[in-house]
Amino acid sequence: MGDTGPESDPTASKRPKLQSTADQPQSAVRCKYFVQRKKRYCKMTVGTGKEYCGEHEPTAAEPVAASGADRIPCPFDPKHSVSAAKLEKHLKICNARPPAEQKPYLVPGINCTSSDDEQPEAAGREEKVTKLADIPPGELLELIGKVGALYESAGPLIKEESPRHSILADELTVEGYGPQTLKHLVQSSALLGLAEQCDFLRPDTTFVEFGAGKGQVAYWLARIVETAPLARSAVLLVDRASHRHKKDNKIETREIVQRVRADIADLELHRVELVEAGAGRSGVVGIGKHLCGAATDLALRCLVRSGTRGTTVRGCLFALCCHHRCDWRTFAGKRFLLESGITRAEFESIVRMVSWAVCGTGRSRERQQEDDRPDRCGLTRPEREAIGRRCKRLLDIARLRYMERHGYEASLKYYVTSDVTLENVCLVCVKK
Repeated sequence: MGDTGPESDPTASKRPKLQSTADQPQSAVRCKYFVQRKKRYCKMTVGTGKEYCGEHEPTAAEPVAASGADRIPCPFDPKHSVSAAKLEKHLKICNARPPAEQKPYLVPGINCTSSDDEQPEAAGREEKVTKLADIPPGELLELIGKVGALYESAGPLIKEESPRHSILADELTVEGYGPQTLKHLVQSSALLGLAEQCDFLRPDTTFVEFGAGKGQVAYWLARIVETAPLARSAVLLVDRASHRHKKDNKIETREIVQRVRADIADLELHRVELVEAGAGRSGVVGIGKHLCGAATDLALRCLVRSGTRGTTVRGCLFALCCHHRCDWRTFAGKRFLLESGITRAEFESIVRMVSWAVCGTGRSRERQQEDDRPDRCGLTRPEREAIGRRCKRLLDIARLRYMERHGYEASLKYYVTSDVTLENVCLVCVKK
């Protein structure tokens, strides 16, 4: 890159921006929609005579539809809306549209449940979920005591590990990266360090990143495959969404990488091209940096099921998070919970208590200091955080038992320190 001309002056690019900002009208009208999750109003500007931006324009089903709004929820994904007049065109290009032809490796709901852990209670009808606030204090404290007893009976669970892989050594020293970027790089380096420690980084292996997102972990895995080299190894990315700016697009050796758009619940892994016995690779290793709640259970079931269909699964390592999104129907450790006396209703309460460990109080630091009184059960905030962590570990113990029952040596490890992320526990499974 040349260093001459106005482009090399760091201030040159800023001058037009300052001028264009000054030319903008000072009274730009902003959208009146209040974004509850962010506790603020939408920052998008609106059209002339409008009160809402295109995304938040009230639909015909809402009370304020008298304003003449013509936007309706997308039939493929109601999380976004579309103009009714342009619906036909939108359905042809929507990223949430189903594939034109059904892939052979997609079987709806194949990994949602399995016959070996179903119990009569598990297969029963849907139960009404009770909020924690509606549970009597005595009953809630009894459940907390039961969780504590099961946690203590399991003995020492988590081993202290914080490995790093040399492939990211230079990347972690780049000065221009912000804290969020560095956080993800540290997590990726730690996961790959654990994979190296477990002897997963071997030739003739298909590495499967579940919930790949933009593919950062898969990108660095491919770099390891290219530079090691790991003979006849490849990287498969699995994600149900279509993302822009995918990191795996920068992998130069295209024949070692494949991205599959699929919900893990529907994926028959052994039928994917890179995993099939005819592809010339004899082993599979699963990896995941952000598999929310039920997605972890689906990935575990997917690997176990593939192992029974002729695929050699060497193991997996999944960074565990978002336990509040675990679902009874898909949860892999149901048998352990039921055998331990945890009912489905109690499971639903446990997945709500896990948020006590990482979600804080929702109050400012000043208000926390002013009002840090015990709750209706007599629990202080530190006690609630400890209970939340025990609930998370109980769910992870159930997953360990599931994998052990299917022939794996399973363990939990701290793969990064808590100052990087509070969700710093990794599930490591190695085939016996």
